[in-house]
Amino acid sequence: MERQSRVAFSQLSSMSVLFNFLFSMLTSSLLLDNPLIGGGLFLLGRTVTVYGRWLHPLHFHHLSKGRKRVAVTILLTVFVSALLLSSALPVRIESTVFWLIVVITFLGTLRPLLTQHIIERCTVRNLKPVSAFIRLVLSQLALLILPIMLIFLTVLPPESWMLAVGYVIGSAWEALELWRLRYYRTDPEDADAEDVKALQSVHAWTTFSRLLFVMIAAVQATLIMTYTFIGCTAGEMLICIGVAAVGTIGAYVLTSLLLRLFGAWKRDPFNVMFLGIALWISGLVLFSNNILRLSLVNAYLSLALSAMGVGVCLRVLNYMEHTIRNVVAFSLGHEPTQAFERFLRFQVDFGSLAGQLIALLGIALFCFFNKNDFPNTLEELGAGIRPLMLVPAMLLVFAALVCALLFPMTKQHMQKLERYMTLESQGNENPALRAQLEGVVVRRSLKHYGIKLIMLVLRPFFFHRIRGKENVPGDQDVSLVFVCNHGEIYGPIVTNLYVPFSFRPWVISDMMDVDAIASRTAEGTFTLWKIPEKWRLPLARAVAPLMAWIMRSVDAIPVYYQEPAKLRQTFRQSIAAMEAGDNILLFPENSDDTPDHHYKVSGVSHFFTGFTMLAPMYYKKTGKRAIFVPIYADKKKRVLTFGQATQYDPENDAEDEKNRLCDHLRGEMLKIAGEENTDEVQ
Repeated sequence: MERQSRVAFSQLSSMSVLFNFLFSMLTSSLLLDNPLIGGGLFLLGRTVTVYGRWLHPLHFHHLSKGRKRVAVTILLTVFVSALLLSSALPVRIESTVFWLIVVITFLGTLRPLLTQHIIERCTVRNLKPVSAFIRLVLSQLALLILPIMLIFLTVLPPESWMLAVGYVIGSAWEALELWRLRYYRTDPEDADAEDVKALQSVHAWTTFSRLLFVMIAAVQATLIMTYTFIGCTAGEMLICIGVAAVGTIGAYVLTSLLLRLFGAWKRDPFNVMFLGIALWISGLVLFSNNILRLSLVNAYLSLALSAMGVGVCLRVLNYMEHTIRNVVAFSLGHEPTQAFERFLRFQVDFGSLAGQLIALLGIALFCFFNKNDFPNTLEELGAGIRPLMLVPAMLLVFAALVCALLFPMTKQHMQKLERYMTLESQGNENPALRAQLEGVVVRRSLKHYGIKLIMLVLRPFFFHRIRGKENVPGDQDVSLVFVCNHGEIYGPIVTNLYVPFSFRPWVISDMMDVDAIASRTAEGTFTLWKIPEKWRLPLARAVAPLMAWIMRSVDAIPVYYQEPAKLRQTFRQSIAAMEAGDNILLFPENSDDTPDHHYKVSGVSHFFTGFTMLAPMYYKKTGKRAIFVPIYADKKKRVLTFGQATQYDPENDAEDEKNRLCDHLRGEMLKIAGEENTDEVQ
């Protein structure tokens, strides 16, 4: 099962379909001097055959409302595309070679259905792999007889040999791919199992399923557009096939090597996907500009850039396979079944069909706008391409970007899910971790990529170097408590921008309420910034909603330091987070200890000591000893420095341990700041 799942994801680009599409174009170009006729007929035939297999038009009344709408949409699109495509046919309708193209294209779209039926019959009869493979080879030879005869009877050498070899290669490639996917059926009725229905209430699965569908549709639309351009400009059949192979398979392999070389998988996979989408969109935009400017070399380079973006995105989807299987196992309580595998494969195939349908409509529109005159030069091709024809592929890529933004899990969540599944397999439990994962995996929740965009914009304005990173323990299964100086709003900003470790920050509860934020900002930060008094409150009220949203986005834990009864909630949430593997970031300075009741801009004020209660509570709950890590944010030098960490000692007297922790942390921070720790802990 593990191997089969990898095969399903490795075939996301459906290369055999793309090859046969290119072969149909080249056949049409060779015989009719118009590659779009063959390409359009191939997509038209493939759409109709897959439509008939999946949506059962003869039993339309049995379909669900959703599938009926899909069926009608596909049928109308096929009908419109056929009408538009026919505008390029009238002068050639009586041509023998035209009907040869029609027959070859029809057999090319019918062939995979017959091949798959033969493979399924061998699987049902439990034939040995060798016997089944021999039967597959014999059936493929039988399917080759008619088209090869027609080619040699209608076309003279050397074109006949070229077409025959191309047809054989396409047939062999297609059969091999279907053989590798022989355990999958693309019948949605087979995938309509109870487990698959239950997964529809799992937010992480539904968002990934939607992302997979849209991404594959975008890939197909982009690659078909790429192959169409190659088929129209590359000339000879072998040159076209070589360029197509290098531009797709080569780009995918090169992208894989580059991602591994630069350690991309150490980062959040969806951040890597966003990089791929950026390359993808940039390539499409540059292609549009270059083809209109009649720059063939630059147009190919633009398509190569787009292909690399496609490769990055497909690699991320492949990387996500293990996480999605964990999501299914976590949600259902057991390993994914064969029904899940079939449904996933169906989603991939249906996305491919959607992309091919959109590409068909684009080719039909091109034929309609250019009537019977196919452009024979780059100038004519550039003049014939309408920018709007590139819009569908771009819109699909943007839709994929939106779907990726909606996926709720970060790399940290994926690691936590992996850790939980390992614990469960060992017979251990972690209720806090499970509750946190359920809030992300099952229930509807969003990653706040808006805050990441804000951080990306702010980083250049708050550029800081990182020092002492080696002082942060990273090889222990223990939560860390980062303790940093405040410096008014400065400390929280730079730590959120530059601390290279995940954490949940403590935030004064007032900073989670819009009205309280406005009041504190007007009286505190805006006073220090010497903003005119009459503008302080209006400006504070304007920025307060944004600040409240930021606090929610960074998953802050509210601190009710003036409400002892509610303060217990702070510690309960913190301990639950630490149980689940989160680190904590807090700012323990006491601003009331200074004459003007503001935090020190440089140096470190006295500490509130209550935060140290996290250590004994965490120890009591888990038996683990929390590690405290001091951080000093130096505004003048623009440096964020990690000091020597210290670990909680449960054997020490409680009061002495509290004082020791505070003395150590503040002393380290003052040492980094270049000051002496002459004050006692308050």
